[in-house]
Amino acid sequence: KQWYRTQSTGDIGKPKAVAAVRSVMRRIPGLQYEPHYNKIQDFDDEFYLQFNIVICGLDSVFARRWINSTLLNIALKTGNIIPFLDGGTEAFKGHCRVVIPPDACIECNMDLYPPQQNFPLCTIANTPRLPEHCVEYAKIVLWPKEQPCGEGISVDGDNPDHIAWLYKAAVDRAKAYDITGVTYRLTQGVTKR
Repeated sequence: KQWYRTQSTGDIGKPKAVAAVRSVMRRIPGLQYEPHYNKIQDFDDEFYLQFNIVICGLDSVFARRWINSTLLNIALKTGNIIPFLDGGTEAFKGHCRVVIPPDACIECNMDLYPPQQNFPLCTIANTPRLPEHCVEYAKIVLWPKEQPCGEGISVDGDNPDHIAWLYKAAVDRAKAYDITGVTYRLTQGVTKR
C-alpha cells in the first residue's frame, strides 16, 4: 500500500497524493501530474470537468460515494463522461475498480466494500487531518509505547485518568499538525468506539 513512500526519496510523512505523484514522475520521466491534497468536496464540477479520468485513492466509503455521485451528475447534466479508477485497501483486502458513469456506479456495488472499522493507520501515523485521527494515534500508538498507567495496562474508556491522559496526548498531536476540535468528549467517544 505504501510502496511510494520511502526513506530514500524523503516521502515518509508526506501526504499520499504528493508522495504518489512524485513516485510516478520518477518512474515515468516527462509525465506531468499535479497532486491535490484537499477534501474532494472542496472542488466544484468545473474542477472535475477538466479531467479525462479521475484516479481515486480515498480512505472512506463516504468519499467514494461522493465522487461517484458528482461524476454521475456531471454525466447526466452535461453529457461529459469522466471515468474514475477507484482503488484502496482495508486491512489486507484491496480493490481496484473502473467506474464509467452513467452506466456503472459505486452504489450498485456497495456490498463489495468491506465495512470500515477504523481509520487507516497510515493516515493516523503520517498525515492526520481530523481530531479523531489525533485521538486514535494517542490510543493505538502512544498509549502502548508510553504505558502511562503501568506496564500492560490497556486503555479503559470508562476510566477518567485514562481519558484525561489520552485527551492531553491528542491535544499535543493536534497542535503539532494544526488540527482543531479535540475535546474531552470527543476523546471519550473515539476511545469507546
